[in-house]
Amino acid sequence: MESLFQKKPRNIQAVRALLFLLFMAFGWPCPPAGAEAVTLTYATNTAPVGLRGMAEKAFVDEIERLGKGKIHILTFWEQSFLKDKEILEGVKDGTVDMGHVNINYYPGRLVINGAITLMQQGPATYANRMWVYDTLYQEIPQLNAEFERYHQKIVYTYSVLPIAGAFTQPVSSLGDFKNRRVRASSRWLLKVLEGAGAIPVSLPWADTYMALKTNALEGIYTNIDAIHRIKLDTVAPHILVFKEFWNPVPFHITINMDTWNRLPEEVQKIIQTASANSKQAFAVLYESMLDETIAAQKKAGCQVAFAQKEDIDTWLTLPEVTTIKGLWAQEVSPQMPKIKARRILEKIEAIVAEGIQRDPNPI
Repeated sequence: MESLFQKKPRNIQAVRALLFLLFMAFGWPCPPAGAEAVTLTYATNTAPVGLRGMAEKAFVDEIERLGKGKIHILTFWEQSFLKDKEILEGVKDGTVDMGHVNINYYPGRLVINGAITLMQQGPATYANRMWVYDTLYQEIPQLNAEFERYHQKIVYTYSVLPIAGAFTQPVSSLGDFKNRRVRASSRWLLKVLEGAGAIPVSLPWADTYMALKTNALEGIYTNIDAIHRIKLDTVAPHILVFKEFWNPVPFHITINMDTWNRLPEEVQKIIQTASANSKQAFAVLYESMLDETIAAQKKAGCQVAFAQKEDIDTWLTLPEVTTIKGLWAQEVSPQMPKIKARRILEKIEAIVAEGIQRDPNPI
């Protein structure tokens, strides 16, 4: 099955023809009344392993478990059907029913959602991160509206481990970032890295390993589980962990609105229940993941250090942390007055701050 999807079909007609053959075998996503089984297609850019794979597979498996044989999810892992930056459009036009959507991949289309990624610090506990995300999307209607413009709704959200820097040469503090070529997961983080003295590099995720191996890139700044999952720590084994910094990106799974509206109410409720159950179950698994990841890195010979308070304070007081908020407000200005954009930012900041205070030992 995997090899069948290694090459992207040339057009939507080819995609639909291919899916037609699959649905003949597995069942249609929205069967007529009286049909017993519902099959939904799902595309993601991750493998079914590691933190991200575990989080997504838990949701998929929980839907099927609650469906008791009446709901099947046909999952296309590791970009085997759609590339990561194609999934938003793929869900919109119904090429797949559901997809993992990373808002960082769509800075011009999910620009309002991009405001969330400006927040450098967030709750440490998983449950409080989920509270922040749920509250943001409940209280700021513009966030959901942006997804609705792309004809989809969010059905599941999860989070990843804290941020770390992985370097080809020793690193023990933020000062060691200076004059090193560093890749980050968003243009906003690249701007802040520049303020910290690094040389920001915009590079496709798939090219990162080879760039580090050849020293074209000297470091990467992203969530530590991603660094470990694709073995970037084997070519950049010097790691500085920023435990206080989250990756603010909410990792969403969305569903095509037509598909959702055609689903029986019973199936909709199963998906919603599976989402809630998966968040709760994953919160328990998440607690030990950072320690396990660091232990595995140390066992493999990585040098792991933790950012000190002065590093955290220096980062948070960089002028660029404020500058990127102003840049975001300018970018979103064609859609709303700047005063409204500022209010959205203030609302996000207030909700994130409350989430932090909900932690047992708030920062």
